[in-house]
Amino acid sequence: MQILFGKRIADGVAVGLARFIEPLIISLPTHSLTEDQVEGELNSLDLALKAVEQDLNVLLEPKLVNQNEREILETHVQILQDPELYGYMTDAIKAKLFPAAKAVNEVFTYAINVFENIENELFRQRAADYKDVRDKLIKKILNDQSDRFADISEDHIPIMKEIDPSQASLLQRKHVRAIIVDSCSPTSHAAIICRALGIGLVSGVENLRNVAQNGECLIVDAEVGKVVVEPENEMLEYYAQRLQVEEMIRQKQLSQKRIPCQTKDGRRILLKANLGVSEELDAIADLGSDGIGLYRTEYLFISKDTLPDEESQLADYRNVLEKMAPNPVTIRTFDLGGDKLSHLISSLEEANPYLGNRGIRFSLSHPDLFKTQLRAILRASAFGKVQIMFPMIIDTQDFLEAKRLYNICKDELYAEGHEYDPDIPLGCMVEIPAAAICSDSLAKECDFLSIGTNDLAQYTLAVDRNGENVARYYIQHHPAVLKLILFTLSNAANHQTPVSLCGEMASIKEYVPLLIGMGITELSVNHAAYYQVKNIVQKCDAKLQNTIKLFTMDSPLVKVEELIYQTLKPYYSGNGR
Repeated sequence: MQILFGKRIADGVAVGLARFIEPLIISLPTHSLTEDQVEGELNSLDLALKAVEQDLNVLLEPKLVNQNEREILETHVQILQDPELYGYMTDAIKAKLFPAAKAVNEVFTYAINVFENIENELFRQRAADYKDVRDKLIKKILNDQSDRFADISEDHIPIMKEIDPSQASLLQRKHVRAIIVDSCSPTSHAAIICRALGIGLVSGVENLRNVAQNGECLIVDAEVGKVVVEPENEMLEYYAQRLQVEEMIRQKQLSQKRIPCQTKDGRRILLKANLGVSEELDAIADLGSDGIGLYRTEYLFISKDTLPDEESQLADYRNVLEKMAPNPVTIRTFDLGGDKLSHLISSLEEANPYLGNRGIRFSLSHPDLFKTQLRAILRASAFGKVQIMFPMIIDTQDFLEAKRLYNICKDELYAEGHEYDPDIPLGCMVEIPAAAICSDSLAKECDFLSIGTNDLAQYTLAVDRNGENVARYYIQHHPAVLKLILFTLSNAANHQTPVSLCGEMASIKEYVPLLIGMGITELSVNHAAYYQVKNIVQKCDAKLQNTIKLFTMDSPLVKVEELIYQTLKPYYSGNGR
């Protein structure tokens, strides 16, 4: 028995047989065409493009794929239909006399390299989609019928160099419960799919290829990034029992799905989910939550190769609203800029993009783009209950300017005869200290507030939350951050304005009792943490509120940590109360 460790990408536990999947190796033609062969290669390219698109359209049948996979397949169809890529490929055939397969490889590999060199991690992951389409096209041109996954079954644990989105979906249909890869980013499309579909994914397990062989028994504990090769009977029994317990927990969670989320003393807590990419929607809809408290719409840019127009946005929003009905969906308008500046929009380079033209500032500086989104949301409101939330607000001036454009859109749609909800609640994110300090006036103007603790901690503490060198300073429970949350709650209460908390704090079990005790009555969490958070809320009681009230946020950090990790531990530990 040998125990190895890698990087945790998507949680899951599995016991199965090692199955090494070697990278796709295709022998590309190296010869140059003669002039009389050009027309035939152009025809081969056209036939391959049509054939791959037909294959994708067959898979797009509602009975064959869920909404998670549909978005990926539609993105691949868009790549196939890209006129710019097509022009480059035909030029390579006609001008360079490349065979069709070689032309496809050259053009797509260039596009892949462009994406892989983009500094932003989210956009860099788009390379995987281009690799996927490239390989499909080349195989079709060369009439390669090989299938590396033909003999994979639910008893196998595939071990691969890397994984693309369509492979993750394929392996899920084969009921694979865990995958090991040499490298994979947590933000990649494939990683997101694995998390949404409940497939364990571990990356970068050192020395695995020298230790394990095909057919050997493996245990994958992706929650800690552990891989056990040829485990002893005692460990096999432990994980067999663990899988049984997890199944029992899952069944218990399902039985509690429709039970309201409330504390021990009967206080109702609205528990919603955060939606970041479409792959999560089916899992969220199945939770039985009180709705979606944060719908991050940036993925509509990140996953597309053209700017999303009003109709395409309308289709996305309508799909989410109808799936979540009758519960509400809080749509956050595009939080573009900073670390999430779309490759589809040109902009000036900024020395410090985190403090630059991002969030609502970006939307207000691109009014046509902003109005397109607002019109799409308004039209979608005819199909479900929606709220609109503006990011990066610092004061009422920001909010009122956004509201002015919203009202212009309402008037336009009314004149055009479109149906929409005329009373959509409008709110803002409290994620900048200025917004928290101005929360009294914001609470007066807004229909609701939502505290985004990720950025609130980052800006309050002047710490890049993605920076490894300063990670020790990124403390979400720092007294300064907690005081801003309390200040916002107090001001909102004076105007009877609802407040939710949708930042990462809401999904961290140690923080849940603290937030409930501070007076939060609405949480929006990552869907994977939903049932755990719900269970903790049900343990909270009146005694907890009194404990928090007796505690002063002026205490030093060490006292805050003593409160969280010692006094409040019974509320979030497995011991219960």
